[in-house]
Amino acid sequence: MVEVYRFFNSTEGDERLYEADDFGQFFQNFLSNGFFMGLGVSPEGGNMDVIVSEGSAFIEGYDYANTDDLTLTHDSADAQYDRIDRIVIRLDRRQEERTIHAAILKGTAEGDVEAPELTRDDYIWELSIAQVLIEAGKSFIEDSQITDERGDRDVCGRVERPAKINDQVHSVDIKRPTTRAYQYHHEASAFYIHGDNQSEIFQEWLDSIGIDHYYGRDLSDLRMYVETYASQTDTGIQTVTIFDWAHQQNYQIYGKFNRASNRLGADLTWGSWHEEVLEAERVESSAGSYCIRYTNGQQVCYHSGRSITGVSNSVGALYRTQAQNWVVPSPFLEGSGVYVSITTTGNNRWAAVTGGTSDGETIPYRVFSAESDPSVNTDIRIKAEGRWR
Repeated sequence: MVEVYRFFNSTEGDERLYEADDFGQFFQNFLSNGFFMGLGVSPEGGNMDVIVSEGSAFIEGYDYANTDDLTLTHDSADAQYDRIDRIVIRLDRRQEERTIHAAILKGTAEGDVEAPELTRDDYIWELSIAQVLIEAGKSFIEDSQITDERGDRDVCGRVERPAKINDQVHSVDIKRPTTRAYQYHHEASAFYIHGDNQSEIFQEWLDSIGIDHYYGRDLSDLRMYVETYASQTDTGIQTVTIFDWAHQQNYQIYGKFNRASNRLGADLTWGSWHEEVLEAERVESSAGSYCIRYTNGQQVCYHSGRSITGVSNSVGALYRTQAQNWVVPSPFLEGSGVYVSITTTGNNRWAAVTGGTSDGETIPYRVFSAESDPSVNTDIRIKAEGRWR
């Protein structure tokens, strides 16, 4: 069958019959699998029972509700090994069952303990609302043995808009930066742009903001999330977040920008973009120095606690230390200019930068004094400001 349509009344000679699965498939267009509310798991106390609280869930288009506290009993613990059981809400569409129940999915007692896999096929679909650690030789369950899994989208999650609708939002509903506020969905809306397979429109948004670089990445590595709160009166607020998703263990936000549209002036187009400056990265050295990189390209580096002994080298009426070099933990953009301030401890002493920082990595300085004192320590504090990109 190529086309599917439903639901219609039967007429004489044209009977229209529908299965429960037809309704389940229909409802999946609007709601994802997950829990609506409740269904928390807690120990009864002093035994191997757990309590599932009142609550409700939605699985593959089917509705489930638990209207009172429900007691489930775990099998006894193994004498030697721990095991992990799961508390699941199980949809069973097999002809002999046709039920949804809360149940215990028993794990395996072993040295390298793992939670049991959920069943998700054409007949049985399980949501895990909790893991319960059954400790070896223990005859009762405590709070510390229960791990709430309701918030984990991979195994449960809260009921929301289904993934197939979200996929449409992230592709079909993408708009260009010139789109007026009234052309957006009334109130809140959002879409996602991929720097690889949507590079042309991604570049349009970068050009609109005035970004002429890719934050040291390839364009294909970048992602953009555009959130808009708009009304039909052509007023709105828009936020663009640019981030890197190429390496999920190194997730970084590179920039966040805002703009607004209003009806106060004759021109109802969007206003100028304004960057919301965020801390992009913090780089530390073993010597106690550290640098903070900001999303607007600025960098501030700090160094404190370095002790220098002896201000004894004479230069005319002044005394000075040997030349010192501070290697910053994170280099500045070469040739961009770095502003440096240095403070010292001790009477009649001061410090100064004694050379350029053209390489962006090394800041040369000396401590000066009006009198020779080869034995007293001088503590140095340095702050350097410039650009890292």
